[in-house]
Amino acid sequence: MISAIKDPVENLALQYFDYLARCFPVMCASDEFHFLPRAEDASRYYDNLEDFDVNKIEATIFELKQFQKMFDVLAGRENDLEKRIDLELLHANSAGILIEFENIRSWRHNPLLYLKIAFIGLDHALNKPAREAGERKDRTNARLNAIPRLLNQAVENMNGVPATYHRAARAMVDDCKRYLFEIGKDFSGSESGSLIKGLERTRSVLDAFDIFLNSVSQVPDQSFSAAPIASTLKDYFLSTRNLDEIFQIVADQWRDNLKRLKKLQSTIDPKKSWQEIYHDYCPSDIGRVDTLTLYRKETKQICSFFGRHGFKVDDLYPLIELIETPAYLKSVRGSASFAAAFSRDLKEKSFFYITPQRPQQGRKEAGDLLMKRLHREYRFLVAHETIPGHHLLDSARRRLKNPVRRQIESPLFYEGWATYTESLLTEYGYVNSPLEFLVDYKRNLWRSARCQIDIGIPTGKLIRDDALDLLIRTGFSHEEAVRQINRFQLNPGYQLCYSLGRYEILKLKETWESRMGNEQFHTFLLEGGELPFHLIEKRLEAQFN
Repeated sequence: MISAIKDPVENLALQYFDYLARCFPVMCASDEFHFLPRAEDASRYYDNLEDFDVNKIEATIFELKQFQKMFDVLAGRENDLEKRIDLELLHANSAGILIEFENIRSWRHNPLLYLKIAFIGLDHALNKPAREAGERKDRTNARLNAIPRLLNQAVENMNGVPATYHRAARAMVDDCKRYLFEIGKDFSGSESGSLIKGLERTRSVLDAFDIFLNSVSQVPDQSFSAAPIASTLKDYFLSTRNLDEIFQIVADQWRDNLKRLKKLQSTIDPKKSWQEIYHDYCPSDIGRVDTLTLYRKETKQICSFFGRHGFKVDDLYPLIELIETPAYLKSVRGSASFAAAFSRDLKEKSFFYITPQRPQQGRKEAGDLLMKRLHREYRFLVAHETIPGHHLLDSARRRLKNPVRRQIESPLFYEGWATYTESLLTEYGYVNSPLEFLVDYKRNLWRSARCQIDIGIPTGKLIRDDALDLLIRTGFSHEEAVRQINRFQLNPGYQLCYSLGRYEILKLKETWESRMGNEQFHTFLLEGGELPFHLIEKRLEAQFN
């Protein structure tokens, strides 16, 4: 089929996506691994797991560099702007994968990588669309049988594990055991005998992997050097800004938001700090309103509202289902998160995950704080994760005819867009009370703190105590701040995407909105794909100048 396509750019792109789908069937089918594209052919491999044999990884690195050379050759011959953008996007995408496997090398020191692949893969085998019931059973058995090989490769590949990864992996092992127990309840009857045996074997493998984690040498947390983050920014995100410039931008944002919060505090209650006002505020009665019910109701309301304000919500696909975060993800996901469908199958669902209580939260106060924040910030979280945020963006991307832009996400655009859409709640009048404005400013303060931490720790601009102080001043407890920084360090270079992406969208809007209007501006962004911002600027100039 690929060879029948006459366009050389599309032909090469489909070869690239097919290769990655075969090499990384779970990672391409999940948005947990931002450095890989959502290669649609991965739906053909729900019975396979990744192979992290050292020789295969080296072969993959070689093949990716060959693809990059071919992208560059075609780019040198191409005059069409849109095709040049596609080739630049493909080159950047392959650069992100190479940074992960050749520079960061998580497969050498991060056990979470293997646990996520194993259990996201198992989840997909059980729940992704299938032609018949027997297909689900067969692919689930196949992936259960592959988990021992994958976790054994983890043991072979890792000599030492940084403390942050170690703590998170031990917690995730417990979560995975809980998940196996939960899904085991659904297996009954003689036809499930092989699945039950597979679950028992997987539990034993997890026990052995836990013993390995308990015995493996722990090394001090690696402060990922500035080079990988700088390279991620330049070669993968294709940002034209350097780390010093971005750090200054978000430091300025931090000060501006603090001023807004203090001014608002003086009008709401001069006798209290803004942090006290924030923690006292709760728009819904936690004792009487179930969190999931609250979020389901809000998702419907916000969809209806933005449908009346120029966003195309009637033809959104796939369906979005709001559920409690699966047990195996609870210790590694935020309290509210989005898991997008990736294929073009209309039966495939996207999920809005909520974690009202974390398994490792020993203290009741910590659980109460999380619950209150989920109720206090619910409107902004729903906007960020569903509409007009991630769900709308993913649905728009998956409708694109261009196969390159349909299958490639940009973390900088992806998180920037979702963070930007939170500001639309105020701009469009969906929220209009001073207390809701305070929540908005507080969330922006938190984003700028995260970006400063993401850049500051690896570059030496911040020490860990400074980072903790930023989050504590943002209104989090010391315990919450420690947990957040540990989580940020699991995915270096990602936290800057929220504030920087929003900043870039607002800069574009400042320049072009007067010529286009809000609705056309948003449509142009959504229908162009998740592009680096200098390429969006080129498309705008080509169309409107």
